[in-house]
Amino acid sequence: MASTEIIDIVDKENNVVGTTDVNTAHNEKLMHRVAGVFVFSPDGHLYLQTGNKYGKLDLSVGGHVQKGESYEQAAQRETHEEIGLEVALTHVSTFLPKEARLNHFWAIFTANAPEGWVFTETEEVKSLEKISLDEIKQMMKSEPDLFTHGFMNTMQELIRIKNI
Repeated sequence: MASTEIIDIVDKENNVVGTTDVNTAHNEKLMHRVAGVFVFSPDGHLYLQTGNKYGKLDLSVGGHVQKGESYEQAAQRETHEEIGLEVALTHVSTFLPKEARLNHFWAIFTANAPEGWVFTETEEVKSLEKISLDEIKQMMKSEPDLFTHGFMNTMQELIRIKNI
């Protein structure tokens, strides 16, 4: 995620109102789009990033939507860049979290890793861990600081929409 990455700025209705770079958007708390993907294993467990720059458990995949890019295009690009997968995505929700610290307007997707897929370290993600949904929900209650803020926001939305 380069600081020179140009992104669209949006209003509370998710309409594009301008453009800037990622650092400026974060520093000035400008609302902008991000895409997240929850990648599930064939046995129904969720892959979470463990080896990332945040040092916390995070979504399988996540990143900024670049200028002129759709949420789905960003999700596909990030899935390939971060974990080396090219798979079909299913849109779950597009929403602005109540506690949007970085003013991220999210779109979240789900995807299924193919049988036999093995993650290989990338420049952005050092490791993934496969964790059951029940264990994740328990950890979110008992140890929420293990997770990134973005994960907590998006996972709560996934749980709400999918009733899991």
